[in-house]
Amino acid sequence: MTTSQVIVEGGETVPPNHPPAPYTLRFTQWQCGHHGTRPADIAVHNIAQAQAIVQAIGYAISQPGSARAVLFNAERGTTIYITDDYTDTIRVDDSSWSPRTTLHHATPEELAELLTLQGAFDYCYGGELRPWDGTKCIEDIDVVTGLSPAEIEAAVAPISRYEADQRRAVCDLPPVIKPVAELLSELREVAQELAAEVAERGGEA
Repeated sequence: MTTSQVIVEGGETVPPNHPPAPYTLRFTQWQCGHHGTRPADIAVHNIAQAQAIVQAIGYAISQPGSARAVLFNAERGTTIYITDDYTDTIRVDDSSWSPRTTLHHATPEELAELLTLQGAFDYCYGGELRPWDGTKCIEDIDVVTGLSPAEIEAAVAPISRYEADQRRAVCDLPPVIKPVAELLSELREVAQELAAEVAERGGEA
């Protein structure tokens, strides 16, 4: 093998400009092993590779140990339960996985403006854009928060064995974290269009 090649699953060699792995395997609970050290995230190239990894871990777990993991791409994810000699079968159609929540972080000024655009949000997405304080369970597809990206990452991070009595999980799948600016721009345009439609109907009356 030359220095311009790297080994991936199955022993296949590919050039270093190979597309990045589309999936991430993250262990969210790790109740096994002598030290209880949760493995780092694993970049995964396909679902079969992820299945092989979690099955190998299942074979190595001794009772009463267990672990939970999530496999996710840029938009969706699925949960996996692992225990001794048993592992959930990962659905191969990733379009059937659950959507990841988009968590928009905003400044106080942006949050205040969003309150005036709830009608536009309801028109586009249905329902209400709810605020999130970092402690409640995330249930909606879109959520807004005044927390910083670092604070969000800390709040949604997997819980280690030693933190189990200090905090609780707030989500099954890691959210997509992004600034609220893009959503605000979209809602401003929609609000203007809705206002124009109202004005037009008023002129016709």
